[in-house]
Amino acid sequence: MPRYPLLADVVAARHRLAGIALQTPLEDSPTLAEESRAAEVRLKLEMLQPTGSFKTRGAHNKVALVAAVQPDAELVTASSGNHGIAVATAAARHGMRLTVLVGASISPAKLEKLRALESDICTVEVCGRDSDDAEAEARRRDTERMAVYVSPYNDPDVIAGQGTIGAEILDEWPECDAVLVPVGGGGLIAGIGLWAKAVKPDLRLVGVQPSASPPMYAYLESNSTKPMPIAPTLADGVAGNIERDSITWKMCRQLLEEVVLVDEEQIADAMRWAIEVHHLVVEGSAALGIAALRARLGGLAGRRVAVVLTGRNVDGATLRAVLAEG
Repeated sequence: MPRYPLLADVVAARHRLAGIALQTPLEDSPTLAEESRAAEVRLKLEMLQPTGSFKTRGAHNKVALVAAVQPDAELVTASSGNHGIAVATAAARHGMRLTVLVGASISPAKLEKLRALESDICTVEVCGRDSDDAEAEARRRDTERMAVYVSPYNDPDVIAGQGTIGAEILDEWPECDAVLVPVGGGGLIAGIGLWAKAVKPDLRLVGVQPSASPPMYAYLESNSTKPMPIAPTLADGVAGNIERDSITWKMCRQLLEEVVLVDEEQIADAMRWAIEVHHLVVEGSAALGIAALRARLGGLAGRRVAVVLTGRNVDGATLRAVLAEG
């Protein structure tokens, strides 16, 4: 039977991440509240983490736990960018060997950041077309005991690390009664929901996916975990299918009210809005919550809504193209 994270795991992760992950601000957004008809909106600025995304939380939590029992283990991970960057910094902290597998579709900005982290103990390999291919190869190496796999989402210790975001939101803003979260593999929203629903069971938890890559949305609608076609999307950080045995399927079924979809035009518009209104550079996946609120999705009118902005690692060419379209 797979192991699922517990509240105690999130508590332990908060202690483990002290001095590593920042307690990021909740920035008030009266403009977004007015547009969306929410009572209040605050933006959780996870793109201010040292690695440029929330992924530092789950990666450092998992690697620290592996290092404590297997300090000589070799690690492998698969990533569309942000998770790989976070695992590389965590592995370097513990002096552990790591191979980061990425698909050929990886964002140039994220690949550049990963390449900058290469060393005699950290190697980046392009493996297959996309994150699905990279995940399959990483899982194979783990199964054959070649390395310990640090999953981007299908791991209770990674999920517990991401859950510390939920703890921070409700510690700082106990009146919050809804959280809007980008969804890829589901690890982030599962972790946030694990904590938030225990502390405040009536809190509304809504995920957002790009319509180009909607596997969790499809699962909640049809109960199917079959791989599906994935189209190119500005939200590359959440693009890709989800492992068929992932613990996030069940967790999201239990914890989420719904997953809503936004299209590419809405994502680009949300990225421009973040720059123009809040002077924040965010990548496409980080803008999903803003896009959903501006489209008034998720039944959030009248609520106090926290929106998780997950990362800022967008390449210059993509950003220029998005701004030129505005």
